[in-house]
Amino acid sequence: MFGRLRYSILFILPLTLFCASSPSSGAEEYIALFDEVELYSRLDRYERRRYEGLRYLMNDHQKMHYLTTPTRKERDEWVIRFWRLNDPTPATRKNERRIEHKQRVKDVRERYPKDGFPGWDNRGETLIRFGKPDAIAEIPGNIGGFNAQSNQKAAEDIKMPGQVWQYHRLGMVVPFENVNLDGEHIYYMEIKTAYSKYPALMLTDAYSDYVESMTYSSSNVYSLFFAASKELMTFYSHLENNRYFHTADLERVPLPCYFDITAFNAGRGKLRTEVNFEIPARELSYEAGPDGYTTDFEVRVAVYDLNMEEVVSGFEIVGIDLPELPAPDSPWLLPAQYILTLDPGYYRFGLEVRDRRTKKHGAFLASRHIAPLGDTLSVSDIQLASSIEEAGSRTSFIKGPLRVIPHPVHAYRKPDPVRFYFEIYGLDVDDEDFGFWEIEYSVEPKEKKHWGPVYKDVGTVMSSKFNASGFGSMQHERLEINSDELWEGSFRLRVRVMDRRTRESVETITSFSILE
Repeated sequence: MFGRLRYSILFILPLTLFCASSPSSGAEEYIALFDEVELYSRLDRYERRRYEGLRYLMNDHQKMHYLTTPTRKERDEWVIRFWRLNDPTPATRKNERRIEHKQRVKDVRERYPKDGFPGWDNRGETLIRFGKPDAIAEIPGNIGGFNAQSNQKAAEDIKMPGQVWQYHRLGMVVPFENVNLDGEHIYYMEIKTAYSKYPALMLTDAYSDYVESMTYSSSNVYSLFFAASKELMTFYSHLENNRYFHTADLERVPLPCYFDITAFNAGRGKLRTEVNFEIPARELSYEAGPDGYTTDFEVRVAVYDLNMEEVVSGFEIVGIDLPELPAPDSPWLLPAQYILTLDPGYYRFGLEVRDRRTKKHGAFLASRHIAPLGDTLSVSDIQLASSIEEAGSRTSFIKGPLRVIPHPVHAYRKPDPVRFYFEIYGLDVDDEDFGFWEIEYSVEPKEKKHWGPVYKDVGTVMSSKFNASGFGSMQHERLEINSDELWEGSFRLRVRVMDRRTRESVETITSFSILE
């Protein structure tokens, strides 16, 4: 699918806080110890070579899961899913991270081969994990004239040859030493000096144990220049906490973006699935025009099933006209929407937004269960909106007679009302095709409210109930909530619909936030 949308924005809900949706977690699930080398040895030659490089992208749970997957076919499928889940551009067919990883492993096998697992020395690990360094300095040794009878002072003056790799973009240096003079380079770790000079950079006890368990020498030229430097401590931190850096990650200029996914009945068991975006206007580039300023950006969506097999994909080029150029601190948010038709099921969504004039790019992977909406009484997702009005002759963001501009940030600044839209399906109708229903909604805080120096539990803070009737078994509903009675924080919005003819009822829930 391909299309071009263009519309004008005269006013966008003002906000002052932005944060990009970039799910991440520094914590890893604890798992029991497992013998990685023993499990690795059971793989065939092809799988061993594949695993040797792939292991640097995995946490311990993933390593164990892959190595204990029982069959070759299942492990192959595991790798396919793994790469799709680690695609920096999940809405396109090209996986830049996988392409670069394969080239890194190829380079390592040619440059730094070593017998035994994993097939290269620490330089190979560093190149696979962090890419090619910006500079390599050869460090000469000073071992001439040493014999075992020399005193301790002479032994301390010995300096083994090695290398220092510099990564300017990562702000780190990586020192290696050829400790056995056989060509194999290991990490140089002078822990005590670094910790004494930079105590604030000490990490957890687990990290301390990890680093101190690695090989380190007390007599090396690096101690003079690097052991106590911030750049080396940055390397220690990356070695433990950041498994992988790619050129695709480092060169991308992030584009903040908010999104949500809402589903509505499309008939015949299908779901009209809307992927809604909001982008801070100040983050985009503009072109001056006769009536204001224009920005153009691209949204891409790819939908995968549980096995990460692509179900559908497509993109839109969105053009938006603004009456004035957004200021650097502009609170405007620009909306976009991509619409898909899906069967009910559990899906993973690859989402991308790209400024067409710059390198700014936002990429996200989200999971969502799309529940069926059949002929029986049911209610759609609640769509929070920045604006709901009569559609008139407009062609974008149309739902029946209404124009509903989605608001995936889900945050409203007082005194602006909280606007939302939903649809009702499967109402029982009388002989004249009229349905009768009751709507009840309630708002409750998701967290305790701060009352002076204490926090207190607060139940429902707002609720309303009313009756309605209309022609047909399907109905469009729009409502507004006065934000004056709410406070800064997160709230849960619950909507219950009852068919007044059958007394059946259904409900749906969403969340929103209030900003003072």
